[in-house]
Amino acid sequence: MPQRNIAVIGAGPKAAAIAAKAYCLQQQGVEVAVTVFERSEIGANWSGRHGYTDGGQRLCTPAERDLGFPYLPTFGSAVVHLMQARFSWSSYLVSQAGTRDRYAEWVNRGRRAPTHADFAAYLAYAFKGAGIAPLLGRVTKLINNGGTWSVRQIEAGTRDVVQFDDFQGVVFTGPGPASKKPPQVKDPRVLSGVDFWSSLARVRKLVGNLKDGPIVIVGGGGTAAAVTAWFIREGVRKQPIILLNNQAMLFTRTTNFFENSLFDDEETWLALSPRDRTDFTRRLNRGVVWETVTHLLSDAENLTLVPGEATSIRHAGGGRGRVLPDLEVEYKNARGMHSTVAGIVVDATGFDPWAFEALAPDDLRGELISTRRDDLMRDIRDDLSLPLDRWPRVHVPNLSDALGPGFGSLMVLGATADRILGPYYNAVHT
Repeated sequence: MPQRNIAVIGAGPKAAAIAAKAYCLQQQGVEVAVTVFERSEIGANWSGRHGYTDGGQRLCTPAERDLGFPYLPTFGSAVVHLMQARFSWSSYLVSQAGTRDRYAEWVNRGRRAPTHADFAAYLAYAFKGAGIAPLLGRVTKLINNGGTWSVRQIEAGTRDVVQFDDFQGVVFTGPGPASKKPPQVKDPRVLSGVDFWSSLARVRKLVGNLKDGPIVIVGGGGTAAAVTAWFIREGVRKQPIILLNNQAMLFTRTTNFFENSLFDDEETWLALSPRDRTDFTRRLNRGVVWETVTHLLSDAENLTLVPGEATSIRHAGGGRGRVLPDLEVEYKNARGMHSTVAGIVVDATGFDPWAFEALAPDDLRGELISTRRDDLMRDIRDDLSLPLDRWPRVHVPNLSDALGPGFGSLMVLGATADRILGPYYNAVHT
Protein backbone atom coordinates (compact mmCIF):
# COMPACT_ATOMS: atom_id res chain seq x y z
CA MET A 1 0.00 0.00 0.00
CA PRO A 2 1.23 3.56 -0.65
CA GLN A 3 2.14 5.90 2.18
CA ARG A 4 -0.80 7.51 3.96
CA ASN A 5 -0.56 11.24 4.63
CA ILE A 6 -2.37 13.15 7.37
CA ALA A 7 -2.60 16.92 7.83
CA VAL A 8 -2.95 18.25 11.37
CA ILE A 9 -4.04 21.84 11.91
CA GLY A 10 -2.47 23.22 15.08
CA ALA A 11 0.79 22.24 16.83
CA GLY A 12 -0.62 21.59 20.28
CA PRO A 13 -0.83 18.48 22.49
CA LYS A 14 -3.09 16.44 20.21
CA ALA A 15 -0.83 17.14 17.24
CA ALA A 16 2.23 16.21 19.32
CA ALA A 17 0.60 12.94 20.39
CA ILE A 18 -0.27 12.08 16.77
CA ALA A 19 3.21 13.01 15.55
CA ALA A 20 4.91 10.95 18.27
CA LYS A 21 2.72 7.89 17.65
CA ALA A 22 3.25 8.15 13.88
CA TYR A 23 7.00 8.23 14.48
CA CYS A 24 6.75 5.04 16.54
CA LEU A 25 4.72 3.38 13.76
CA GLN A 26 7.32 4.42 11.20
CA GLN A 27 10.00 2.68 13.28
CA GLN A 28 7.93 -0.48 12.83
CA GLY A 29 7.83 -0.01 9.06
CA VAL A 30 4.33 1.51 8.86
CA GLU A 31 4.40 4.42 6.41
CA VAL A 32 2.05 6.96 7.97
CA ALA A 33 3.29 10.52 7.50
CA VAL A 34 2.07 13.53 9.47
CA THR A 35 2.32 17.16 8.35
CA VAL A 36 1.51 19.77 10.99
CA PHE A 37 0.34 23.29 10.16
CA GLU A 38 0.66 25.96 12.85
CA ARG A 39 -0.02 29.69 12.80
CA SER A 40 2.65 30.83 15.27
CA GLU A 41 4.67 28.28 17.29
CA ILE A 42 4.54 24.88 18.92
CA GLY A 43 2.30 24.94 21.99
CA ALA A 44 1.19 28.50 21.23
CA ASN A 45 -1.94 28.22 23.40
CA TRP A 46 0.20 27.11 26.35
CA SER A 47 3.39 29.16 26.10
CA GLY A 48 1.87 32.40 27.40
CA ARG A 49 2.92 34.36 24.31
CA HIS A 50 -0.27 34.09 22.25
CA GLY A 51 -3.21 34.37 24.65
CA TYR A 52 -5.25 31.63 26.34
CA THR A 53 -2.85 31.67 29.33
CA ASP A 54 0.05 33.59 30.84
CA GLY A 55 2.13 30.40 30.86
CA GLY A 56 2.51 30.44 34.63
CA GLN A 57 -0.68 28.60 35.52
CA ARG A 58 -0.56 24.95 36.49
CA LEU A 59 -1.88 22.33 34.11
CA CYS A 60 -5.12 20.88 35.42
CA THR A 61 -4.31 17.42 34.06
CA PRO A 62 -1.73 15.29 35.91
CA ALA A 63 1.59 15.16 34.06
CA GLU A 64 1.47 11.36 33.98
CA ARG A 65 -1.44 11.66 31.54
CA ASP A 66 1.11 12.53 28.89
CA LEU A 67 1.27 12.13 25.11
CA GLY A 68 1.08 8.34 25.29
CA PHE A 69 -1.47 7.82 28.06
CA PRO A 70 -3.10 5.34 28.61
CA TYR A 71 -0.50 3.38 26.60
CA LEU A 72 -2.92 0.94 25.04
CA PRO A 73 -1.41 -1.84 22.87
CA THR A 74 -3.49 -0.74 19.87
CA PHE A 75 -0.55 -1.07 17.49
CA GLY A 76 1.43 -3.65 19.47
CA SER A 77 3.66 -3.65 22.51
CA ALA A 78 6.74 -2.39 20.63
CA VAL A 79 4.97 0.89 19.86
CA VAL A 80 3.86 1.22 23.49
CA HIS A 81 7.40 0.72 24.79
CA LEU A 82 8.89 3.18 22.28
CA MET A 83 6.26 5.81 23.12
CA GLN A 84 7.08 5.51 26.80
CA ALA A 85 10.84 5.53 26.24
CA ARG A 86 10.93 8.48 23.82
CA PHE A 87 7.87 10.65 24.42
CA SER A 88 6.62 10.27 27.99
CA TRP A 89 6.69 13.12 30.50
CA SER A 90 9.32 11.28 32.54
CA SER A 91 11.56 10.79 29.48
CA TYR A 92 11.30 14.53 28.79
CA LEU A 93 12.38 15.40 32.34
CA VAL A 94 15.27 12.93 32.22
CA SER A 95 16.41 14.50 28.93
CA GLN A 96 16.56 17.91 30.65
CA ALA A 97 19.03 16.82 33.32
CA GLY A 98 21.85 19.33 33.63
CA THR A 99 22.92 21.15 36.75
CA ARG A 100 20.00 19.48 38.53
CA ASP A 101 18.01 16.30 38.15
CA ARG A 102 14.68 17.48 36.79
CA TYR A 103 12.98 14.08 37.15
CA ALA A 104 14.03 13.51 40.76
CA GLU A 105 13.09 17.09 41.62
CA TRP A 106 9.62 16.61 40.13
CA VAL A 107 9.09 13.43 42.14
CA ASN A 108 10.44 14.97 45.34
CA ARG A 109 8.12 17.94 45.00
CA GLY A 110 5.11 15.65 44.89
CA ARG A 111 4.77 15.21 41.11
CA ARG A 112 3.07 18.58 40.72
CA ALA A 113 1.37 19.39 37.45
CA PRO A 114 3.67 21.39 35.16
CA THR A 115 3.08 25.02 34.33
CA HIS A 116 1.56 25.74 30.94
CA ALA A 117 4.93 27.06 29.71
CA ASP A 118 6.68 23.86 30.84
CA PHE A 119 4.03 21.85 29.04
CA ALA A 120 4.69 23.84 25.84
CA ALA A 121 8.40 22.97 26.17
CA TYR A 122 7.45 19.29 26.52
CA LEU A 123 5.44 19.51 23.29
CA ALA A 124 8.44 21.04 21.49
CA TYR A 125 10.59 18.17 22.79
CA ALA A 126 8.10 15.66 21.32
CA PHE A 127 7.97 17.33 17.92
CA LYS A 128 11.76 17.38 17.77
CA GLY A 129 11.92 13.72 18.75
CA ALA A 130 9.40 12.85 16.04
CA GLY A 131 11.43 14.74 13.45
CA ILE A 132 8.57 17.10 12.60
CA ALA A 133 8.91 20.85 12.17
CA PRO A 134 5.44 22.42 11.85
CA LEU A 135 4.80 24.53 8.77
CA LEU A 136 4.22 28.05 10.09
CA GLY A 137 1.52 30.27 8.65
CA ARG A 138 -2.22 30.70 8.48
CA VAL A 139 -4.25 27.93 6.90
CA THR A 140 -6.85 29.51 4.63
CA LYS A 141 -8.59 26.68 2.78
CA LEU A 142 -9.18 22.96 2.37
CA ILE A 143 -9.60 21.72 -1.19
CA ASN A 144 -11.18 18.38 -2.08
CA ASN A 145 -9.34 16.56 -4.86
CA GLY A 146 -11.73 13.65 -5.16
CA GLY A 147 -10.54 11.43 -2.33
CA THR A 148 -7.73 13.51 -0.87
CA TRP A 149 -7.37 16.93 0.70
CA SER A 150 -5.13 19.81 -0.24
CA VAL A 151 -4.26 22.42 2.39
CA ARG A 152 -3.68 26.02 1.37
CA GLN A 153 -1.59 28.21 3.65
CA ILE A 154 -0.13 31.71 3.78
CA GLU A 155 3.48 31.20 4.86
CA ALA A 156 4.46 33.12 7.99
CA GLY A 157 7.81 34.35 6.69
CA THR A 158 7.30 35.06 3.00
CA ARG A 159 3.52 35.69 3.04
CA ASP A 160 3.37 33.50 -0.07
CA VAL A 161 0.30 31.36 -0.70
CA VAL A 162 1.38 27.73 -0.86
CA GLN A 163 -0.56 24.51 -1.31
CA PHE A 164 0.19 21.04 0.03
CA ASP A 165 -1.52 18.06 -1.60
CA ASP A 166 -2.39 14.38 -1.18
CA PHE A 167 -3.73 14.13 2.38
CA GLN A 168 -6.07 11.22 3.04
CA GLY A 169 -7.32 12.96 6.18
CA VAL A 170 -7.14 16.23 8.07
CA VAL A 171 -7.27 16.72 11.85
CA PHE A 172 -8.51 19.93 13.45
CA THR A 173 -7.15 20.51 16.96
CA GLY A 174 -7.27 23.37 19.44
CA PRO A 175 -10.20 25.04 21.21
CA GLY A 176 -10.97 27.53 18.45
CA PRO A 177 -11.26 31.32 18.81
CA ALA A 178 -13.18 33.10 21.54
CA SER A 179 -16.90 32.59 21.00
CA LYS A 180 -17.99 36.28 20.97
CA LYS A 181 -21.16 35.45 22.86
CA PRO A 182 -22.83 37.62 24.01
CA PRO A 183 -22.62 40.44 21.43
CA GLN A 184 -20.23 43.07 22.70
CA VAL A 185 -19.06 46.57 22.02
CA LYS A 186 -15.50 47.26 20.88
CA ASP A 187 -13.79 48.79 23.90
CA PRO A 188 -10.29 48.37 25.42
CA ARG A 189 -11.96 47.48 28.74
CA VAL A 190 -13.72 44.48 27.19
CA LEU A 191 -11.51 41.42 26.74
CA SER A 192 -12.01 37.81 25.71
CA GLY A 193 -10.66 34.62 27.26
CA VAL A 194 -7.90 34.73 24.64
CA ASP A 195 -6.74 38.34 24.50
CA PHE A 196 -6.97 38.83 28.28
CA TRP A 197 -3.78 36.79 28.71
CA SER A 198 -1.89 38.58 25.95
CA SER A 199 -2.89 41.99 27.37
CA LEU A 200 -1.91 41.64 31.03
CA ALA A 201 0.12 44.87 31.06
CA ARG A 202 -2.95 46.74 29.82
CA VAL A 203 -5.19 44.91 32.30
CA ARG A 204 -2.91 45.91 35.19
CA LYS A 205 -3.11 49.53 34.05
CA LEU A 206 -6.91 49.31 33.79
CA VAL A 207 -7.07 47.89 37.32
CA GLY A 208 -4.82 50.66 38.62
CA ASN A 209 -7.04 53.34 37.07
CA LEU A 210 -10.31 51.75 38.12
CA LYS A 211 -12.30 54.16 40.24
CA ASP A 212 -15.69 52.48 40.46
CA GLY A 213 -17.68 49.80 38.71
CA PRO A 214 -16.96 46.15 39.42
CA ILE A 215 -14.82 43.77 37.41
CA VAL A 216 -17.33 41.51 35.64
CA ILE A 217 -16.25 38.10 34.37
CA VAL A 218 -18.79 36.32 32.19
CA GLY A 219 -18.64 32.52 32.28
CA GLY A 220 -18.55 29.67 34.75
CA GLY A 221 -15.90 27.26 33.48
CA GLY A 222 -12.18 26.86 33.78
CA THR A 223 -11.33 29.95 31.72
CA ALA A 224 -13.54 32.21 33.83
CA ALA A 225 -12.15 30.74 37.03
CA ALA A 226 -8.55 31.16 35.85
CA VAL A 227 -9.16 34.80 34.95
CA THR A 228 -10.84 35.44 38.31
CA ALA A 229 -7.95 33.74 40.12
CA TRP A 230 -5.49 35.98 38.29
CA PHE A 231 -7.19 39.10 39.66
CA ILE A 232 -7.09 37.63 43.17
CA ARG A 233 -3.41 36.73 42.88
CA GLU A 234 -2.70 40.24 41.61
CA GLY A 235 -3.96 41.60 44.91
CA VAL A 236 -7.39 42.85 43.83
CA ARG A 237 -9.05 42.61 47.23
CA LYS A 238 -11.30 45.67 47.58
CA GLN A 239 -12.66 46.16 44.08
CA PRO A 240 -15.86 44.11 43.64
CA ILE A 241 -15.56 41.14 41.27
CA ILE A 242 -18.71 39.64 39.78
CA LEU A 243 -18.63 36.18 38.23
CA LEU A 244 -21.73 35.98 36.03
CA ASN A 245 -22.94 32.58 34.89
CA ASN A 246 -26.09 30.51 34.62
CA GLN A 247 -25.34 28.38 37.66
CA ALA A 248 -24.07 30.97 40.15
CA MET A 249 -21.84 28.06 41.13
CA LEU A 250 -18.33 26.73 40.51
CA PHE A 251 -18.33 22.95 40.34
CA THR A 252 -15.08 21.50 41.59
CA ARG A 253 -13.15 18.74 39.81
CA THR A 254 -11.32 16.50 42.25
CA THR A 255 -9.27 13.40 41.61
CA ASN A 256 -10.72 9.99 42.37
CA PHE A 257 -10.45 6.55 40.83
CA PHE A 258 -14.02 6.21 39.60
CA GLU A 259 -14.12 9.49 37.69
CA ASN A 260 -10.57 9.21 36.36
CA SER A 261 -11.00 5.66 35.08
CA LEU A 262 -14.09 6.55 33.07
CA PHE A 263 -11.96 8.79 30.86
CA ASP A 264 -10.11 5.76 29.48
CA ASP A 265 -12.65 2.96 30.04
CA GLU A 266 -14.34 3.02 26.64
CA GLU A 267 -16.46 -0.07 27.25
CA THR A 268 -18.09 1.40 30.36
CA TRP A 269 -18.53 4.76 28.65
CA LEU A 270 -20.44 3.28 25.72
CA ALA A 271 -22.70 1.38 28.14
CA LEU A 272 -23.98 4.69 29.53
CA SER A 273 -27.08 6.32 28.09
CA PRO A 274 -26.52 9.38 25.87
CA ARG A 275 -28.01 11.58 28.58
CA ASP A 276 -25.67 10.19 31.24
CA ARG A 277 -22.69 10.73 28.95
CA THR A 278 -23.72 14.34 28.41
CA ASP A 279 -24.20 14.92 32.14
CA PHE A 280 -20.78 13.43 32.92
CA THR A 281 -19.03 15.50 30.26
CA ARG A 282 -20.66 18.73 31.36
CA ARG A 283 -19.82 18.06 34.99
CA LEU A 284 -16.17 17.10 34.50
CA ASN A 285 -15.10 18.76 31.25
CA ARG A 286 -17.37 21.77 30.75
CA GLY A 287 -18.04 24.33 33.45
CA VAL A 288 -15.76 22.66 35.97
CA VAL A 289 -12.95 24.15 38.07
CA TRP A 290 -10.05 22.30 39.61
CA GLU A 291 -9.78 22.15 43.38
CA THR A 292 -6.70 24.34 43.72
CA VAL A 293 -8.43 27.24 41.95
CA THR A 294 -11.67 26.77 43.92
CA HIS A 295 -9.77 27.09 47.22
CA LEU A 296 -8.21 30.38 46.11
CA LEU A 297 -11.53 31.86 45.02
CA SER A 298 -13.30 30.70 48.17
CA ASP A 299 -11.16 33.07 50.24
CA ALA A 300 -11.93 36.13 48.08
CA GLU A 301 -14.40 38.22 50.09
CA ASN A 302 -14.87 40.67 47.21
CA LEU A 303 -16.07 37.94 44.81
CA THR A 304 -19.78 37.50 44.14
CA LEU A 305 -21.36 34.81 41.98
CA VAL A 306 -24.42 36.12 40.15
CA PRO A 307 -26.86 33.83 38.30
CA GLY A 308 -27.61 34.87 34.76
CA GLU A 309 -26.86 34.60 31.06
CA ALA A 310 -25.23 37.68 29.59
CA THR A 311 -27.16 39.00 26.58
CA SER A 312 -25.02 42.02 25.69
CA ILE A 313 -21.97 44.04 26.69
CA ARG A 314 -22.49 47.64 25.65
CA HIS A 315 -21.86 51.29 26.38
CA ALA A 316 -24.32 52.82 28.81
CA GLY A 317 -25.74 56.26 28.23
CA GLY A 318 -24.08 59.28 29.80
CA GLY A 319 -20.64 58.27 30.90
CA ARG A 320 -20.50 60.91 33.63
CA GLY A 321 -18.05 63.11 31.75
CA ARG A 322 -15.45 60.47 31.05
CA VAL A 323 -13.67 60.00 27.73
CA LEU A 324 -15.15 56.51 27.50
CA PRO A 325 -18.78 55.92 28.48
CA ASP A 326 -19.68 53.47 31.20
CA LEU A 327 -19.82 49.80 30.35
CA GLU A 328 -23.02 47.92 31.00
CA VAL A 329 -23.55 44.16 31.07
CA GLU A 330 -27.12 43.10 30.44
CA TYR A 331 -28.16 39.62 31.54
CA LYS A 332 -31.22 37.50 32.12
CA ASN A 333 -32.19 34.88 34.68
CA ALA A 334 -35.37 33.31 36.00
CA ARG A 335 -36.37 36.62 37.59
CA GLY A 336 -36.17 38.61 34.37
CA MET A 337 -33.76 41.02 32.67
CA HIS A 338 -31.09 42.85 34.67
CA SER A 339 -28.00 44.96 34.08
CA THR A 340 -24.90 46.06 35.95
CA VAL A 341 -22.30 48.72 35.24
CA ALA A 342 -18.73 47.50 34.95
CA GLY A 343 -15.24 48.93 34.97
CA ILE A 344 -13.69 45.93 33.21
CA VAL A 345 -15.45 43.05 31.46
CA VAL A 346 -13.87 39.72 30.54
CA ASP A 347 -15.96 37.52 28.27
CA ALA A 348 -14.80 34.03 29.26
CA THR A 349 -17.83 32.17 27.93
CA GLY A 350 -15.68 29.77 25.93
CA PHE A 351 -14.42 29.08 22.44
CA ASP A 352 -15.85 28.04 19.09
CA PRO A 353 -14.77 24.48 18.20
CA TRP A 354 -16.73 24.72 14.93
CA ALA A 355 -14.58 27.52 13.53
CA PHE A 356 -12.95 25.01 11.16
CA GLU A 357 -16.12 25.20 9.02
CA ALA A 358 -14.82 28.44 7.52
CA LEU A 359 -11.91 26.52 5.93
CA ALA A 360 -14.10 23.88 4.29
CA PRO A 361 -15.05 23.91 0.57
CA ASP A 362 -18.31 25.72 -0.04
CA ASP A 363 -20.39 22.57 -0.66
CA LEU A 364 -19.02 20.85 2.46
CA ARG A 365 -19.62 23.96 4.52
CA GLY A 366 -23.19 24.03 3.25
CA GLU A 367 -23.62 20.38 4.24
CA LEU A 368 -22.29 21.05 7.71
CA ILE A 369 -24.45 24.12 8.22
CA SER A 370 -27.60 22.32 7.04
CA THR A 371 -27.09 19.41 9.47
CA ARG A 372 -27.84 19.74 13.17
CA ARG A 373 -24.60 19.90 15.10
CA ASP A 374 -25.98 17.59 17.77
CA ASP A 375 -26.61 14.96 15.09
CA LEU A 376 -23.09 15.30 13.70
CA MET A 377 -21.57 14.92 17.17
CA ARG A 378 -23.81 11.98 18.05
CA ASP A 379 -22.73 10.13 14.90
CA ILE A 380 -19.00 10.82 15.13
CA ARG A 381 -17.09 7.82 13.77
CA ASP A 382 -14.80 5.64 15.86
CA ASP A 383 -11.77 7.38 14.32
CA LEU A 384 -13.12 10.73 15.65
CA SER A 385 -14.06 11.89 12.16
CA LEU A 386 -17.27 13.56 11.05
CA PRO A 387 -19.92 11.28 9.48
CA LEU A 388 -19.38 12.58 5.94
CA ASP A 389 -19.58 9.81 3.35
CA ARG A 390 -18.72 11.88 0.27
CA TRP A 391 -15.56 13.46 1.66
CA PRO A 392 -12.07 12.47 2.79
CA ARG A 393 -11.82 12.13 6.55
CA VAL A 394 -12.15 15.20 8.76
CA HIS A 395 -11.13 14.35 12.34
CA VAL A 396 -12.52 16.56 15.12
CA PRO A 397 -11.43 15.17 18.52
CA ASN A 398 -12.78 18.22 20.37
CA LEU A 399 -16.28 17.30 19.19
CA SER A 400 -16.03 13.60 20.03
CA ASP A 401 -17.62 13.47 23.48
CA ALA A 402 -20.09 10.84 22.28
CA LEU A 403 -17.23 8.33 22.03
CA GLY A 404 -15.51 9.28 25.27
CA PRO A 405 -15.11 12.26 27.59
CA GLY A 406 -11.32 12.41 27.27
CA PHE A 407 -10.91 12.96 23.52
CA GLY A 408 -11.70 16.66 23.77
CA SER A 409 -9.23 17.24 26.62
CA LEU A 410 -5.71 16.21 27.63
CA MET A 411 -6.86 13.19 29.61
CA VAL A 412 -6.23 10.46 26.98
CA LEU A 413 -3.91 11.93 24.36
CA GLY A 414 -2.46 8.52 23.52
CA ALA A 415 -5.88 6.98 22.92
CA THR A 416 -6.85 10.03 20.83
CA ALA A 417 -3.84 9.47 18.57
CA ASP A 418 -4.66 5.74 18.32
CA ARG A 419 -8.21 6.48 17.20
CA ILE A 420 -7.15 8.99 14.56
CA LEU A 421 -4.24 6.98 13.18
CA GLY A 422 -6.19 3.71 13.17
CA PRO A 423 -7.68 3.80 9.66
CA TYR A 424 -4.39 4.90 8.06
CA TYR A 425 -2.48 2.21 9.93
CA ASN A 426 -4.98 -0.39 8.74
CA ALA A 427 -4.76 0.82 5.14
CA VAL A 428 -0.97 0.41 5.12
CA HIS A 429 -0.58 -2.57 7.45
CA THR A 430 -3.16 -4.96 5.97
